[in-house]
Amino acid sequence: MVGQFRLCEVEMDKETAEAILIANLKGSKRKRSPLLTIAEAIRLLLKHGEYKSSKRLAEVFGVSRQIVESFDKMNDQPEEIRKLIAEGKILIDANTKLASIPDINKRIKIAKAVAGLTAFETRDIIDYWKKHPELSVEECKETVLKSKTLTKEIHLIIVPLENSQFDEFQKIAKNKGMKIDEAAILAIREWISKQRTG
Repeated sequence: MVGQFRLCEVEMDKETAEAILIANLKGSKRKRSPLLTIAEAIRLLLKHGEYKSSKRLAEVFGVSRQIVESFDKMNDQPEEIRKLIAEGKILIDANTKLASIPDINKRIKIAKAVAGLTAFETRDIIDYWKKHPELSVEECKETVLKSKTLTKEIHLIIVPLENSQFDEFQKIAKNKGMKIDEAAILAIREWISKQRTG
């Protein structure tokens, strides 16, 4: 365990660790124990001769190897990040993405910036930061979150027009100084408005 932050208040033996994993992993999507307790139980069992590997532990408890390894990575996080995990501000997926950052100080800084965000937002911010290391973490966070708010659903309508109709429509759009798609959107808006009032 890195740092002094320890969540388990009782000494954990093999049987306790197994009970924690049965209650929290085997067939359960809801975690009843704190994430760091589950992580410490996994670490203890990985050190136990019977299990030996994350693959074997995953098989026994009916989860993927990735889940076992994701929890185990929590044990190697610095104290500041373990505290955020304990507070529920960093969850499993976000922790796994953070663990991919080799520089501990940068990892802590990014963890603090993404604390409380969704796993998707965290992943996007870290990926963006890796592509743009010249930017600060806050700049990356702002850029990614701002881009999310600009997303809107659009629909595409394909309208069959004869050449003469298309040419006439294109000529009208050009005379009004508009692109053809702008003219089509304007025509649809005017038609909708006319239908509402008429």
